[in-house]
Amino acid sequence: MSAQDNLSKEATITQLFSDAERIINQGEYAKALKSIDKVLNLSPNDFDALHCKVIIFLKLGKYQNALDLVTKSFSEDQLPLERVYCLYRLNKFSEGAELLRKYRTAGNNDSGLRHLEAQVAYKLEDYNSSLETYYSLIQETDAKEDTYNDVLTNFNAAKAALLFSGGKVKEKYAMADSVNTYELAYNYACIYLGRKDFKKVEKLLITARNICRKSLSDDDYSEEEIEQELGTINVQLAYLYQLQGRTAEAIDLYQSVLKFKGTDMTVSAIASNNLVAAKKDSELFDSARKLKVASANTLDTKLFRSQRRIIAMNEALLLLYMHKYAVCQDVSRKLLEAYPENDDLYLILASIPYRQKKITKAIQELQEFTKLKPESLSINFALMQLQLLQSNPTSALETLENHLSSIKDDAGKYRPGYVGLLVWLHEKVGKPENAVRALDQAGTFWKSGVMSDESRSILKQTAAFKLKTTRYHEAAQDYEQLVKGDPLDIQALAGLVASYSQYDINLAEKYESSLPDVSVQTEVDIESLEKVVPGVKKSYIKKADVKTIEKQTKTPPKKKKKRKPLLPKNYDPAVPPDPERWLPKRERSGFKIKGKRKQQLMKGSQGVAIAGGGIGGTGSANIAGRSTSNVSSSETTATSQPEQPAPAPTPKPKGGGDKNKKKKKKG
Repeated sequence: MSAQDNLSKEATITQLFSDAERIINQGEYAKALKSIDKVLNLSPNDFDALHCKVIIFLKLGKYQNALDLVTKSFSEDQLPLERVYCLYRLNKFSEGAELLRKYRTAGNNDSGLRHLEAQVAYKLEDYNSSLETYYSLIQETDAKEDTYNDVLTNFNAAKAALLFSGGKVKEKYAMADSVNTYELAYNYACIYLGRKDFKKVEKLLITARNICRKSLSDDDYSEEEIEQELGTINVQLAYLYQLQGRTAEAIDLYQSVLKFKGTDMTVSAIASNNLVAAKKDSELFDSARKLKVASANTLDTKLFRSQRRIIAMNEALLLLYMHKYAVCQDVSRKLLEAYPENDDLYLILASIPYRQKKITKAIQELQEFTKLKPESLSINFALMQLQLLQSNPTSALETLENHLSSIKDDAGKYRPGYVGLLVWLHEKVGKPENAVRALDQAGTFWKSGVMSDESRSILKQTAAFKLKTTRYHEAAQDYEQLVKGDPLDIQALAGLVASYSQYDINLAEKYESSLPDVSVQTEVDIESLEKVVPGVKKSYIKKADVKTIEKQTKTPPKKKKKRKPLLPKNYDPAVPPDPERWLPKRERSGFKIKGKRKQQLMKGSQGVAIAGGGIGGTGSANIAGRSTSNVSSSETTATSQPEQPAPAPTPKPKGGGDKNKKKKKKG
């Protein structure tokens, strides 16, 4: 090739690079790729063209294409940042971490690579390493640089993740709060959320929301884009409300985020899971639909392992609530293979027979689980709870003792909660001497070191138990030690006085003077005191009605004078009253029927019994007041009452009575 051809080729390549640069500045990366391909056709090994093509692939999100090109066209020590970034975006975090260690060993200390190293450690949930790397980057970066806020934001995110995972943040990582951007305010809120400081969390999240809306509005973002960015902040705020017990507010926020169609998939998954947890066992079919969205396979690489575990465990719990016990058992056992460290899955498996009213089987399964994980607090305590429900404190005591024997650290074994439960169970099985021995062992351990909160708590339990079991001298010795350690401890002083009062009144009076005076209220509401029922909850005591109280407070009404009884005009106190005065006149013995009504009554209707027997009579009749009968003796009895007729027939209507009468049918 001649020199002129070479010049022409270089000019063409230069022109193509200029075109590519112009197109890239316009954001049209697909067109720029065509220009770079033309350059590579002219010069296949052009380093700048190959590097430019890698960057365009990254801009287009074609990370696998970029990685293939880097691997094929460059050596391992070339383009380290692009190589690791491709692995990071393809979620190959372990490979990226291994490659970063090689570059670090080779002496490559590039800030971009270190930033990637921190991000990879964060994704691998190695939060301490991530924090260490970010902290060193913060120390080296000027606060006025544009990258400073980005590094600080990620540093706070790693700090919050460490707190959420149960870790502790070193004191050297403490930094002053900075809310220059909504990302910083949000991450600081997450840090305080990990520390359970809910007041600061709510304040910072609301600040982050306001800054986010204002800054994005100033940058001419659309309302849809603003709502999409606010989704993360709103979900975290709803989670805060959920922790505070403000469930209704949390549900409203979750639903508002889920109604918006442009919400990020990860945010939607977390909101769906938290909404299901807030609703608990209500609306189960809707919860199943939401959890299906939250557990999509596409989210596996976007959610942390702990988040995936919680969503999967909620699916198993939902199956339990829906009484799909066989499916729930299969799902829980598969989850145990993936998350063997999760003790809650063992509890779900034991809950299946328990909800089927098979408590004995549930106890047997929990006993098998305790053999697999004897150090598990939740499994052992669940077993003890079921054993106590079965009124079997002996088995519960055996379970607790086995669990305590698996704890190697004496400080953990003699914790006040464990000791208190052990003493209570010894009392339940009727072995108070063992309870005293357990308290003495715990007290000996805590007395050996510096007096701490745990040692004081154990010593108080020991002294109180000895006082309860009438071992007054030993109780007084323990209380004396407590008072020496803290002379202002009122509870210890009261216990010491109570112990001395049983055998040495003088000492009891001496220490009694150190107790504070009891303030007596001058105004005591007697009525409220009378309503206090010992051992009964306030909710069971009926509250006085307002109207009743008003009636009680009003002055009693004046008594009315009794009216004199109204007596008949011809009333004679010497004559006794008629005993039939309360009966109607027609039922009285002296009543007589007069006029036509008497004649009608004498006739009678069909079937009415008439004096004398009537047709087919038996020779007997019973007409109201007169009774005669054929008896074997010749005597008859008769009353002195007058004859009373049978009931009167219905009188005929006057005139035209036969008009409405039905005619007799022929035949």
